Amino acid sequence: MSPAAPPSPSRPRALYGLLACVRLTAFEERAADAGRTASYEDKVVLAGLATGAFAQFERLRDRLIEAGVDPYEAMRPYQDAITAFHGRTRPADAMEALVKVYVADSILADLYREAVERTDPETRSVVHESLADSGHAEILTERLRAAAETDARLASRLGLWARRLVGEALSQAHAITERGPEVGALFGDEDVATMFGRIVDRHQARMRAVDLRD
Repeated sequence: MSPAAPPSPSRPRALYGLLACVRLTAFEERAADAGRTASYEDKVVLAGLATGAFAQFERLRDRLIEAGVDPYEAMRPYQDAITAFHGRTRPADAMEALVKVYVADSILADLYREAVERTDPETRSVVHESLADSGHAEILTERLRAAAETDARLASRLGLWARRLVGEALSQAHAITERGPEVGALFGDEDVATMFGRIVDRHQARMRAVDLRD
């Protein structure tokens, strides 16, 4: 594999725009899911995840403004693909909403981290910060593990849901790189099969951690 060319200034900004759109939409989805669930335990987890996503959006928005970029224009190219993804993966209940965060968000976060491996340290720092755990990952993991251990039928249903989410998340990644060539260019000459193999390996480890099988 030949060395990737240094990223142009537009590429990190395009990635910030993508991630700002991702985090703002995550806030909207998680807040809506929190509002629909009757369980206070799940409501608190989802509300906390929503709050964390909005704080990350604000940091990315501010970075774009500091760079002289209109954040909303930077977000616009990705809006349709991200909205379509959430439309196809609407959870039926709070447990499916939690699995969606655990599975799809994690797969896409792994993809974005891969995208910045060959960029400058500042860009890597901003992206990793925007994808950092907001303090609810351990609670989420424990909630899913407990559900899988106490209800075999629920565990089976959530495992099937997770399998569907994997396919949708990988399709989402493809759609985003097509709509935003500056983002796709960040991967340079990376072998796509190898990269996705690493991402799937991490996903499978996460599924084992909560005793779900997709």
